[in-house]
Amino acid sequence: MKRNYKIAPPSSDKRRNPSMLLEEGRQRASPRVDKDDINTPTKAQIDLELAKMMTMTAQEAAAAAAEAVKEAEAAIAVAEEAAREAEEAEADAEVAQAFAVAAMKTLKGRNAPTMVKST
Repeated sequence: MKRNYKIAPPSSDKRRNPSMLLEEGRQRASPRVDKDDINTPTKAQIDLELAKMMTMTAQEAAAAAAEAVKEAEAAIAVAEEAAREAEEAEADAEVAQAFAVAAMKTLKGRNAPTMVKST
């Protein structure tokens, strides 16, 4: 997959634009997890679930287990996709770093002082 990069315009506020290289045509995903996406049950909810489990029949328990397996497999798929995206982002970062190093070498070569002999 070919990526196109451009150098971001200089910014006086480094906090607003910490990245000098931006990938064109691709939105950056925030590494932060929204607290709304995390479902942490309360003690009362856990107690209610335990009470339900104690009164389940074998068939209901099997259905609940199948549902739990299905949810776990979905979570694994999401985690695997996130791992693939992280690996891709790491590879992109390495390419961007190499580009930045090459660009700096090129700029240093162009800005080398030249001695002008005056007559």
